[in-house]
Formats: sequence, C-alpha cells, structure tokens
Amino acid sequence: MRWSVGARVLMGAVLVSGVAWIALVRPGRVVSQPASDGHIDHAMMTEAGMKRWADTWWASHRPVGASSSQGASATFTVTNFRFDLDGNSATQIDTAKISVGETVSWSWITGTHTCTNGTGSGDPAAGTLFDQPMDTNHRNFSFSFPNPGTFNFFCRPHEFSDMKGVIIVSATTGAPGPEAALGFTADPVPNPTRDGARFAFSLRTPGHARAEVYDAGGRRVAVALDADLASGPHGGAWDGRVSGGGRAATGVYYLRLTLPGYTASRTIAITK
Repeated sequence: MRWSVGARVLMGAVLVSGVAWIALVRPGRVVSQPASDGHIDHAMMTEAGMKRWADTWWASHRPVGASSSQGASATFTVTNFRFDLDGNSATQIDTAKISVGETVSWSWITGTHTCTNGTGSGDPAAGTLFDQPMDTNHRNFSFSFPNPGTFNFFCRPHEFSDMKGVIIVSATTGAPGPEAALGFTADPVPNPTRDGARFAFSLRTPGHARAEVYDAGGRRVAVALDADLASGPHGGAWDGRVSGGGRAATGVYYLRLTLPGYTASRTIAITK
C-alpha cells in the first residue's frame, strides 16, 4: 500500500505521542538500597539485612557508654521491635522510674538492635550518652544515671517502628542505695503463650544459672538455661518445647530459676 506524504507524517506523530504517553504513565522501577547515613530501607529489613547493617555501622561508629557493674533497679528486655519493661505488649513505649545513682539494664532476647540515648536519629544528642549494640554477641548493657531528668532511648534500625523507651530519673532522697539485684527482674512474657516465653534475671555475683521447666505433675520437661554467667542482668527464654523437641501440651508449667543463693519459680500458661 502506498502512503501519501501527509499520511506518513500523521502516522509518525501518532507513534511519537503514544511513546510519550507510555513514558509518562508507566511507573519507573524502584531500586531499594540502604541510605549512606545509617538509616535502613524497611522493605529490606530482614534479619540478614539487619546483621549486615550492624556490621557496617559498628565498623565506623565506636560504641558509647561504659556498662555499669551495679545491680539494676529496672530491666528492659530487648526483642524484635520492642524494649519491654512491663510484659504488656499493648504498651509499645515503656517508662522506667528510678532515682539518681541507680542503674537501668537492657537484656537481649532476639533480633539485631541498638540501645541509643535520644528521641531518634534526628536528635542532635543521639548516641552521646550511650550507644551500644544489642545482638547475639552483645546480650547485656547497664547504665547508671548520675543526674536527674528524663532520658529517652531508641533502636537505630527500628526507630520508625517505635522501638523506643523512656527513663525518668528523680533526685535522690538520701535513702541507702538498693542492694544489687538477685533473681527474677522480669516475669515470663508473653503469658499466656503458645510458643514459649522470655524472662529476665540478675546475679549478684558470678555463678551458675539454671532455669528448668516443670509440668503441673512436678515432672521436669525442659531446661531453658544452664550456664555459668557473670554478675549483673541477663535474659533467658523457653521456646515452648519439651525434651525431645515436641511442643508442650496446653496447661500450666513452672519455670524454676536457680542461682547462687536464690531459687524461685514463675508460672507459664501454654494455650492452643
């Protein structure tokens, strides 16, 4: 078929207009990559991604804040997306209240996190008081507060998930300081549970710690912890499985914690 010059010009204009329309309405391909300032693309926030971020961050940022050897007056457990103090998952941001000179501890349970003072990464004072890794190789951190005030803290990679906390330090009353903590510092949570629970405790002196799980008939069904530990705060967890690997049946169980000079139990309810 032969086309006139005018027809060919008209057809060319139509094709060009079509290509331009496609370019305008077709969405571009989004390439996700970590930002250079240490922030994380939450679409890439897998556990492996967190580990890579942490390795990169701490390779160029020295941890801040010396860990205290004093017994803790309050202990936060550190797990995915939460600093937990009260065992209540309905309260995302928990607040500890202590006096000047007392200590707060953070006890790692799971995930890759930081414990960083400040309201968030945009806070000019962020990380100036303490900035510590919290992961499988850094399970405990304690900090003593010498001055009164309100101290916020957060997790750098999870700040936009509101993984934050608050510490209110009141002026000293002149009363004698508390004796170093010994025993449970946080009851098992969640409780009731389907898949086990985590707990926190503290040793007054270095020694052996053992946490055993018993059923309602008094039979030992699992050992959640059996280790020699340093003095200070620690965390533990029972995965809800009995010896042999099977899941614990529905019912009430008893978590017995044995430390040098201390033995106590807490109940854990397993539900369907």
